[in-house]
Amino acid sequence: MKFLTSPPLLSAIRQTACAALLLALFCASADAAAITRTSTDGPVSVTATVDQETAQIAEPVTLTLKVDVPENVLVTLPQEQAKLGTFNVLGTQDAPDLPTAEGRQWIRRYQLESLTPGEQSIPPITIAYSDTRTASPTSDIAQSSPLSVTITSSLEGTPDPLQFRDIKGVVELPVDESPSNAWLYGSLGGGAVLALAGAALLVWPSRNGKRSPQAQALADLEALRRSDLLRAGQTEQFYVRLTNIVRNYVEQQFDIAAPKLTTDEFLDQAASGSVLHGQQRAMLRVFLSLADLVKFAQFEPDQSDANQAIDRARQFIQQTADQQPSETSQAAPQEDA
Repeated sequence: MKFLTSPPLLSAIRQTACAALLLALFCASADAAAITRTSTDGPVSVTATVDQETAQIAEPVTLTLKVDVPENVLVTLPQEQAKLGTFNVLGTQDAPDLPTAEGRQWIRRYQLESLTPGEQSIPPITIAYSDTRTASPTSDIAQSSPLSVTITSSLEGTPDPLQFRDIKGVVELPVDESPSNAWLYGSLGGGAVLALAGAALLVWPSRNGKRSPQAQALADLEALRRSDLLRAGQTEQFYVRLTNIVRNYVEQQFDIAAPKLTTDEFLDQAASGSVLHGQQRAMLRVFLSLADLVKFAQFEPDQSDANQAIDRARQFIQQTADQQPSETSQAAPQEDA
């Protein structure tokens, strides 16, 4: 009794028990995965076992075929086959027949694979036998029971690219609620356009507009007034320029021209013709008289005289500016032949 309760012996017993328990669990798990079917035809008992009920495509499975017969019954296993149903036969292995308590046993193992997903059936396997236990031997066949194995695909559950799917509905994307600077850019752009338009309006008349005869003549008179011709003693030049301003005005305002006439001749004829009415002719004659005093009588006008001559010219221009050519007789000064 003391020997059985020693610590080394108890430890060895516990280790052995654990190993046995693990082996039993492994065998039970293996048996649970395997499928076994037994069929009997006459003296022949055929047990078919497939090692797993589920396999992936191209994963090998093992089919074990055990044939038990009494003594004096001979068994002939089938020729090797390339396929068993949808299963490809990768190889076979036959074990030598062994004696058993009831007779003898033949064992064949098949290595199979299937490339077809789904539940696949291993068809019955036909075994020929000859019973020689009597004086008149008999021959017949026996078959194993069919077995089913579920073949799964590693791509199972993933979308099939060959299958078209319906177009999904419109997906509403979240709108960016961050403040936009579009109004600022628009305001700046609009302001720039208005500034350019204003500049164009200011520049356009000076580039393309043409002054009226009245405006041009008044501007020339003002420039003459600010000139230094009189202070420089160029009195004749001052009145030549003054009479040219008046002549240019009359030519443009009344649309008449007499290029062969001198300025004095042109203005004399204008003052005596029908282009101007009586008062206008009188004003023009006063203006011309002042000019003649300078040119022919050596009259030395002072600044006040010059200003008076300019004022006479401006008065004549302002009073005739509204008179259109159509309102006149259009009688141009006569040039000498």
